[in-house]
Amino acid sequence: MSPVGIVGNFNLDIVIGGLEEQPKWDTEVMAQGFEKRVAGTAGYMALALHSLGLRPVIISSVGEDQDGSFLLEQLDQLGIETGGIVGLKGSQTPTSFVIVHKNGSRAIVSVSGAHDEFGIDMYNEKKDLLTDNKEVVICGNFLLPKFTVVDALEVAIEQKRLGKKIYFDPSWDPHGWKVETRKNTLELIKYVDVCLLNETEICHLTNELDWKKAVNIVGQYCDEVVVKLGEKGAAVFVGGELHTVKGYTVSVVDTTGAGDTFDMGYLYASRKGWSFERRLDFANKIASILISQKTREKYPQLLET
Repeated sequence: MSPVGIVGNFNLDIVIGGLEEQPKWDTEVMAQGFEKRVAGTAGYMALALHSLGLRPVIISSVGEDQDGSFLLEQLDQLGIETGGIVGLKGSQTPTSFVIVHKNGSRAIVSVSGAHDEFGIDMYNEKKDLLTDNKEVVICGNFLLPKFTVVDALEVAIEQKRLGKKIYFDPSWDPHGWKVETRKNTLELIKYVDVCLLNETEICHLTNELDWKKAVNIVGQYCDEVVVKLGEKGAAVFVGGELHTVKGYTVSVVDTTGAGDTFDMGYLYASRKGWSFERRLDFANKIASILISQKTREKYPQLLET
């Protein structure tokens, strides 16, 4: 089975769990524990794909440090290819510090580190690793300062011309969804086969308050637009029609990585040629399983769905 290429942010997450409240300045609170994880949009996607039996190939960057070695060792142990991950001497491995409330909601502080140096040149250096891939996922580009929307557009155009199916999940824009960024992102989406956004992202991208109005706008640029609605479910706008499914009710432990896992569940189901409703339902189900787990020692597998 052909692998799935992922071009985007790959980092370490240090997840601090079970907090009653966030600490205020100059105070201290106690947590139930913490966990180091392979993470970033690309990392969570890769782990989800691996658990579903698909082979991911990541193109990204880490620092040549202890944390970078930890991430690569974790992938090596799973048999996930690491040749596309560039180690940068003198740079810190990108790290996010995730504070998780006892209800599963989270707050994140990130250090970009080696992602500050990731750009189109590193993609060009490693793009031969995508030769046998059926799909290419471009993700988290807003978190890669030198890998601009214009660079992501170049990747999308090139890979689409090579016959790849392009998936796109930009994640949240920490710079405030500027007018130029929104304009360039919509231009990029013209070359995307499947655009994956959550409710808040699609509303900010289009400057609309109602996600249903927003999806109609994005649908003018992309043939298949997926909207992740959290506990309310999910939707896909395709061929001028909106397909929706309900969400699953679970006891939420940690929502980190849920959207990325959903994305890869949708990709897997698309490979299978399932109906749009079944794709959404499958993606919802594996994301729901993930957020109800106490740890990330494993990701949802087909036997659990």
